[in-house]
Amino acid sequence: MNSETPGISIQIPVKIKLEAIEKVLREKLVGFKIQKEEVDSKQFGEVLSLNLLPGKSGYDLGIQLEVLMKTLLFKNKKINFSFQLKFEYDKELQELDIKEYKVIGEQKYWLTNKALKVITDFIFKKKLSSQSKLFLSPKISELLDQLNKKLENIIEVKKGISLFGSIDNFKVIDLYFKEIGLVVLINFEGNMAAEVSEIELPN
Repeated sequence: MNSETPGISIQIPVKIKLEAIEKVLREKLVGFKIQKEEVDSKQFGEVLSLNLLPGKSGYDLGIQLEVLMKTLLFKNKKINFSFQLKFEYDKELQELDIKEYKVIGEQKYWLTNKALKVITDFIFKKKLSSQSKLFLSPKISELLDQLNKKLENIIEVKKGISLFGSIDNFKVIDLYFKEIGLVVLINFEGNMAAEVSEIELPN
């Protein structure tokens, strides 16, 4: 069997449900203390809960948040509000960035809205913006390693048909939200071949 195999390039779409993204964001944001970076700086609030929804009116994603206020005027007051976010994918940098956002459900009082603006600025500058960078690459690399381990040995995909080779590189071609999930268009490159050891002809 010839060990040299021809190069291949495969492009596949992968859909990630909102529930999976929601779980990641909850781990990063729920319990997040909203405060300045200085040591012993006062807290403005704490994120209590987070839910994701499909985007509306030209936005890609909706985020519902409940925050426990910890300022002097609004101590222990719970505020519920939501963001609408629009993303932009940079293919060269392999990054998914927040292009724009808006806050929905502002409060009736001016002071509450001022506090809400401080909270939204901190959440976006310190957490969401950093987490919006492409966090999928490590997972895809992990998948790549698993596939290559399987391909180290010949895999029989069907009776008499075996597959072998390796996947060397991957690149995320595009990212976009559709319905209730994130679609990731991935391009795999590598060397792979099939071997036929048994042929079944129709009667």
